[in-house]
Amino acid sequence: MTSLGWKESGYPMRVLLSGVLLSHLGTYMVVPLLPIFLKLEKGMTIAEIGLILAMSPFTFQAGSLLGGWLADLMGRRSIIAIGAWINAAAIAGFGFFDQFWMFISMGLLSGLGVGLNAPSTKAAIAALASQEGDKTTAFSLRGIAANIGIAAAGLLTYFVLGGASILIFYVSAGLYILLGIISWLMLPKGCGDEPCKTVPFRSYVEIFKNKAFVVFSLVSILIWTLYTQLSLSLPLRAEDILPDPGAVSLIWTVNAVIVVVLQKLISRWFNEKIHPMYALSVGMLFIGGGLGSIYFATNFYGLLLSGAIFIIGEMLVVPTMDATVSRLGTVRMIGVFFGITNFVSGVGEGAGKFAGGQLLSLGTSSVTPWLTFTLGALVISGILASLRFWKPLNSSLAEIREEVGQTGKSGSSDHLTD
Repeated sequence: MTSLGWKESGYPMRVLLSGVLLSHLGTYMVVPLLPIFLKLEKGMTIAEIGLILAMSPFTFQAGSLLGGWLADLMGRRSIIAIGAWINAAAIAGFGFFDQFWMFISMGLLSGLGVGLNAPSTKAAIAALASQEGDKTTAFSLRGIAANIGIAAAGLLTYFVLGGASILIFYVSAGLYILLGIISWLMLPKGCGDEPCKTVPFRSYVEIFKNKAFVVFSLVSILIWTLYTQLSLSLPLRAEDILPDPGAVSLIWTVNAVIVVVLQKLISRWFNEKIHPMYALSVGMLFIGGGLGSIYFATNFYGLLLSGAIFIIGEMLVVPTMDATVSRLGTVRMIGVFFGITNFVSGVGEGAGKFAGGQLLSLGTSSVTPWLTFTLGALVISGILASLRFWKPLNSSLAEIREEVGQTGKSGSSDHLTD
């Protein structure tokens, strides 16, 4: 990686990217099969499963905030490793325990561990890639490493480990333990650590005077509430219609491959050429279509098609949301803007999994959950399209475009790599 100009940081960067691959491999061995495992092996109801899964997004936010403070005291290397080990304990706990309240505790613990590990890893990557061009390359490689891990996870769980069994939890926990050991031993002590920048409290108050950002954040809660339904609804539908529900993990493998192959093309054809609110609006229609079509799926290929429709929406929505936040925020405090955005996503995901669990408790053969998801997507899509004509939002985006035109630089790429 020295060819990218990272010099001494090349070796630590390889370690960090290997950690990204391991973390996504470990996580996506569990995510597609956890609802099935909790229902079949642990006897949880669908409503209980939704509540268990809703715990992690909330503590993820707390872990992210705590991790930033602890990283200043202990260094990012330590926080990356400790977060990985905490998540390993939580994942193993899902396989070991049988009580509902213990699963709630493991969900909370997992969110804390990921909250410590993932943001510290991103911060270390950004800090080690000293120049903006290096940062763009580094985060592109991070995305590739993540999707390789996701793709490999489905193949490993289905063809090697045999689907939704206790074994996948212990293997996943082992991968996180390995990740922690590698990070602790192989990352340098000062891995991307930077001096703390003090920001006056009144500057945080100013953020909430940014009407465009506040309104976009509120709408983002709705987006994340719907977006998170796939990880709950698809496995539960698979458990009802497939003779071997463990095959559902392969859908995440196919989706990861689709992202690797098509994300750049989707961004070039749509995200970069149309107004971001239109891109988000269209993306939500695909997400709603993917979720709604699960009702009509009667075999693996039907579920695979639903996942593919959904992933097209994801490729439109996720990068556009990041880019929009980077354009609405200020360069000096873009980290705080993204911190608030992460909190918002946690609120949406937690609320979505709880609400989704309640809806799906009616049964995956009931039209009510799927119709609700579809109508919800239509409503959110309409709200996003209408924001295209909201003057405060357009003014904020226009100001950024004018600044870009004057400086000849892209503001969004600078922001996104922070």
